[in-house]
Amino acid sequence: MKEFEFIAIARDLFKSRKKEVVYGAGDDDCAVIKLNDRYLVLSSDMLHEQSDFPKIMTPFEIGWMSVAVNFSDLAGSGVKPEYFIFDICLREGIEDSFEEILKGVKALCDRYDAEVVGGDVDFGDELFIVGFALGFSDRVVVQSGAKAGDRVYITGLTGKSQLALEYYLKGYDREEIPFVSSLVMPEPKVKEGLMLTHTANSMTDISDSLAVSLHNIASRSNVCIEIEAMDLSELLEFVDYDKALELFLYGGGDFELVFTSDSEPEVGIEIGRVREGKGVHILDDIKRTVEFRGYSHF
Repeated sequence: MKEFEFIAIARDLFKSRKKEVVYGAGDDDCAVIKLNDRYLVLSSDMLHEQSDFPKIMTPFEIGWMSVAVNFSDLAGSGVKPEYFIFDICLREGIEDSFEEILKGVKALCDRYDAEVVGGDVDFGDELFIVGFALGFSDRVVVQSGAKAGDRVYITGLTGKSQLALEYYLKGYDREEIPFVSSLVMPEPKVKEGLMLTHTANSMTDISDSLAVSLHNIASRSNVCIEIEAMDLSELLEFVDYDKALELFLYGGGDFELVFTSDSEPEVGIEIGRVREGKGVHILDDIKRTVEFRGYSHF
């Protein structure tokens, strides 16, 4: 997963210098800046046609997705999105889709009462959309707060988006693809993130995979995480157990939240414990190491 190698290079190069920067480049899902008694939380994500927009996606869904990936990062920090900016690079042949893309952007922003406040339009060889979202909070939940004794929770089953993508790549028609909405129009867990702001000790959204998210929490909190597979019956309608477990651990694009807490949360399904040590393990028939892998942009 070369993406994380590049993130490490950026983190080392752009080490935070200003005292108000609490979390800077590469430190967490979002940048966090202290402003008086509140935190300004910022996130940016880039999507492009070749890797992120299957041909079954409508222009409206493309616009929705460009917002969802950014709002999901804020949700993973327990922050409500307030403002959104986007840059779009259009290619020849899709100029007529521009308004529908904007309608998708507006629909998801309206859902969470976030304001679109600007951006830029350009033209090139491929459709690119870069989104930038920000919000404010009096407490930000980060990946480095997990403690031994915490329980591990997830807001919903992962693997659905990856399963839908695999059906799409096999040539199935849209109406034949299971969980197709998870692939083309995912719902960022903003409400759930806000509910967990004062309950979760650590939290992150699940975009690359559950495994990657768990490893990020474990390494940044200097703890060991042990999980058990949750109810996989929704996936087992389409694949066998080993494939369902693979999708659950390593599938990307679901935008669920995974978090740890030492108290009973309002939302979430318990899937494991935080212990002293290092790494991520799953207790199935035997204790196995969970690899650091998931969706890769390269």
